[in-house]
Amino acid sequence: MTGIFGRRPRRLVGGAALVAAAASGATAADLPATLPVDRVTVYREGAEVTRAGALEIPAGNHRLVLRGLPAGIDARTLRVAVESPLVRLGGIEVVRINEGRFASEAERELRRRIEETGDRRQAAQDEVATAQLQLKLLDSLAANPAGSPTKATVDGANLGAVLATMSSSAVAAHRRVREANLQLRAIDRELEKQKADLAKIATQSRQSTEIRTALEAGSASTPTVSVSYTVADAGWTWVYEARLDTRKKHVTLARQGQVQQGSGEDWSNVELTLTTALPAGDVATPEVGSLFVSLEEPTLARDRLRADAVRNVALAPPAAPAPAVEEVVVTGARKQARESATEYLADYRIPGRLTLPADRQARLYALGDDGFDVELVARVVPQAGRAAHLEAAFRYARDVPIERGELQLYRDGAYVGAAETNAFLPGGDVRMPFGVDERVRVAVHEEQAQSAERGLVSKQTLKETRQRYDITNFHPMPISIEVVDRVPVSKHADVRVEILKGATEPTRRDLNGKAGVWLWKFDAPPQQTVAIRHYYSVQYPRDRRLATTQEDGAD
Repeated sequence: MTGIFGRRPRRLVGGAALVAAAASGATAADLPATLPVDRVTVYREGAEVTRAGALEIPAGNHRLVLRGLPAGIDARTLRVAVESPLVRLGGIEVVRINEGRFASEAERELRRRIEETGDRRQAAQDEVATAQLQLKLLDSLAANPAGSPTKATVDGANLGAVLATMSSSAVAAHRRVREANLQLRAIDRELEKQKADLAKIATQSRQSTEIRTALEAGSASTPTVSVSYTVADAGWTWVYEARLDTRKKHVTLARQGQVQQGSGEDWSNVELTLTTALPAGDVATPEVGSLFVSLEEPTLARDRLRADAVRNVALAPPAAPAPAVEEVVVTGARKQARESATEYLADYRIPGRLTLPADRQARLYALGDDGFDVELVARVVPQAGRAAHLEAAFRYARDVPIERGELQLYRDGAYVGAAETNAFLPGGDVRMPFGVDERVRVAVHEEQAQSAERGLVSKQTLKETRQRYDITNFHPMPISIEVVDRVPVSKHADVRVEILKGATEPTRRDLNGKAGVWLWKFDAPPQQTVAIRHYYSVQYPRDRRLATTQEDGAD
């Protein structure tokens, strides 16, 4: 029989709760247990930690005690299991222990070393101050000429010895200052490194968690006991490495998980699983309430709009700080993770056992490789520049989605940069950027256009745009070219937008559902130039000003 606490998590009042078993009493003997971390499942935010180990349990009533667990345990997710039909679990108690010092042993040790380094720094500063005081006294003596009527004099017979003593003392004092300053610089470098190391592991916690579990054993046994709980200061993200072979028109995608944790406990020799599951505090389906509308008085509406504007300014979030530069540790050989997936999540079991210190450093683990045959397309966006951007396009036909993440991009073995990618969904179209195609040249020509006022009665203003895009393919073979630009979209009945005679008909209008965004696509022959003519006019009342608004180009 296996006893499990927490299949349906209970909210613990005041950080601790006790469900007492009828058989347990005040005379129950404590069984201290030290269970090592055995396996960890890391979520995008947070992790589930499982400690497990064999424990000798005598017959009778006892209380299992586990000490020194992290203070950040979410007690609502706590589970305790004993793999023995001879043992029955009674109650559980979660207690926050206030320590007289920092709870983490690693943090305590680093802080002790920082204090010792600070003491050595103070000693070096004292040495500098003492030597400088000695130099001041020597300067004062040197400024006292022999025979001054107002000051003590030095006998002429002893003057040589005095000067020699002063000279050697000054040399020694200057040497002490130099050596102490060298020590100070070395100590400052050491102190800086220690503080940086502390920042990686510091939890600032002076609390730990103690778990006490009542149990009853019918006879002596040595079962496996496990305790599972969740911690917050951990997580993982996707990092992809995409390599494009332009000759084979093939992309290899290496999927990697970047993991880091600062829970306050090291995960040593553990089984590690990364999961795409997204646990939440409240997963209930939202309810929809009624919506009522009415008319407000104009003055009341204006006052409310003004108050909303003031409140929005006051509640505007501060600018996000610049991301810190983080060290990425690539771990060992690139063994692939074991993947198990359903319609809703995927788990990736990292092969072997590994260690993740609680130092908040990023570590990469290989989760899988994929390969795709692609179409190479050079996309030109004249509004953003004259460069042609090489992209690999393909349809994702696999069953398990590839989630959004950071792409590290390589083209024919050379690193070209990084980009964020959207999720690859089954049956969806995917485009991956691979930098600028230097063999596709783009020239933009402004052709003669009209801007005039028309009509004595209608009094209209007409503005024309006439641009010609010349795209030249310098590759030795044809290449697909896409040109993306836009025409204005009228939102007012008095504003008319017309496509002018001679304009090149687009391949697709309203690209990706964006009004007025056009796509021209064609195969450019090698060593030849293809022209795209982008002609349109905007007409509006002469006594009105034309206002433009622009939407974000991101999907």
